[in-house]
Amino acid sequence: MFKKILAGYDGSKGGKAALERAAVAAKHYNAQLTALWVRQPLPQHADLPGESEGETEAAADYFEERKREVAELAKQQGIEIACESRAGHAAKVIVNFAKEGGYDLVVVGHSDHSELWGRLLGDTADRISDHAHCSVLIIKQ
Repeated sequence: MFKKILAGYDGSKGGKAALERAAVAAKHYNAQLTALWVRQPLPQHADLPGESEGETEAAADYFEERKREVAELAKQQGIEIACESRAGHAAKVIVNFAKEGGYDLVVVGHSDHSELWGRLLGDTADRISDHAHCSVLIIKQ
């Protein structure tokens, strides 16, 4: 049924649940699975010398930790999981990445925002489900 699955993964509890569910689906459907971490763009101008280099290094370290987590899950499930990172607004990047890559399922975790906050602004999962060209599975805790 699904051939290419994209999981939004940021290391959060919701992101981990989404990646785990995506791995089970990928194994079941013998599908290709990619974990995508979307980082906020770094500021153009830093207040202190060396600040932007430190932010870049911290982001790279954070991504390497996420890659280790993804590799561990892949090993547990006996599958391969590709790992990608992009900068930008999470919902927009995930929707565009899925469309450009020909993914037929996007799996994301639901945020832990308060009910009021979610109703007022929506969350990343809501935006993805509204704009994605393919099926979206939102994992709630």
